[in-house]
Amino acid sequence: MEATDWAWRSFLPEGSDRNHPAANVLRLDVSKVVGFPAATMVVVGGFDPLQDRQRSYHEWLVESGKEGVELLEYPNAVHAFYLMPDLPETPMLLADIRDFIQRHAARPFN
Repeated sequence: MEATDWAWRSFLPEGSDRNHPAANVLRLDVSKVVGFPAATMVVVGGFDPLQDRQRSYHEWLVESGKEGVELLEYPNAVHAFYLMPDLPETPMLLADIRDFIQRHAARPFN
């Protein structure tokens, strides 16, 4: 938690915390987010310290009525595992991304 708080402080305007709209979109009305795609894939690693926020984001999208929202979970993956090509989950994710795009390519974006 301490490390992620440091990262938020480094990224956000001075005096802001993890509840700033840039860090916590769950506080926004998703219907007012311009150009938000209908099809959205949320990826969660089982060892990611932010997995609760990622699942909450997925729930927020579903509850907001967005179509084509998918949750992909990789129980043995860490945060940003997709940046580590030698991990076994990375090629799995790439295949899942390909499949997701193929399923939703014909769908319009709102």
